[in-house]
Amino acid sequence: MRKITLLAVAFALVTFGAQAQGNAVQKSQAVQQSASQGQQDKQKITPEELPEAVRTALTGSDYKEWTVGEVHKIKPTEAGAAAVYEVQFLGKEQEEPVVVRYDEAGNVV
Repeated sequence: MRKITLLAVAFALVTFGAQAQGNAVQKSQAVQQSASQGQQDKQKITPEELPEAVRTALTGSDYKEWTVGEVHKIKPTEAGAAAVYEVQFLGKEQEEPVVVRYDEAGNVV
């Protein structure tokens, strides 16, 4: 009787583990798909291509002493919506860059 109980518990654990692993794979695939869709709306641009209001905001921001890294224009997904500009700032002592998003008027989004 003990062997049957032990075998049933082992089978339940294996089944539960396989199901949990399958859920983790599905979540990972969903995150990858979502990230690739988000990349489709981004267009890499130069800092000089930023609207004048955004360039002015950069000079008055908390990150004005930082180096501007990559800049992206994020195209709106809805008709009539404005574009958003994503600016990456690189600090001298920071290992990770800081990303700030601005609207066309230079306001932080």
